[in-house]
Amino acid sequence: MWPDSPEIQAALIQAIGTVVAAAFGVVIWALSARLAQSRDRREHQLELDGEAKRRDQRILDLVTAIHSEIVAGLCAAGDQLTPDEIAYAIQQDTPFATPDDTDFVFETLQEDITILPESVIHSVVQYYRITRQSNLLTADLRHPQFLAQTAPEKEKFLSGLLSVVELQKHWADAAVEDLEEFAADRGMDLAKRRKTAQKLFTDARQTIAEAFRQSDELDQLS
Repeated sequence: MWPDSPEIQAALIQAIGTVVAAAFGVVIWALSARLAQSRDRREHQLELDGEAKRRDQRILDLVTAIHSEIVAGLCAAGDQLTPDEIAYAIQQDTPFATPDDTDFVFETLQEDITILPESVIHSVVQYYRITRQSNLLTADLRHPQFLAQTAPEKEKFLSGLLSVVELQKHWADAAVEDLEEFAADRGMDLAKRRKTAQKLFTDARQTIAEAFRQSDELDQLS
């Protein structure tokens, strides 16, 4: 029942107004807090998404760089395994070759190999391991102990080295396939880049062979 006294009525109205204002203030505070929390969550999620995007891009960049490095090694190894090159190498009394220690991309990953995708780590590591072994054996061609060996002993060593180079090519093919499959799933055509690199290598080899042929013809004419 509403009181008849004006003083009491005024006091009640003031009290009700105070309660309503306080309740409204609580509602405004709660809404502001929720908006602030929502904004913080969105900003945090955007930051996480940005970090994930940057990491994914870094991984793709590394995959591209590793692919380029292995393709270069694949072209070189394939050139060494032609029948003519194998026959030439075995026939040499003092075979000579220079180790290819230019794999600087992989060197930067050795302390944290887990940055690479799990699907490519096995074949990539196997390739670089056998490549390191190939380089060590190639360096031994200059060792005095090798140079002092008999012709049959040298031929046996060279056969072993060529077998390692063949295994190197096998793991290069496997690694390149894994890297290209990973990149293809993310919209990048590394296979096209590989074919371009191989064509350039083949063209260069043919150009050099033609230059030697023409030089031999000039020597015969002179």
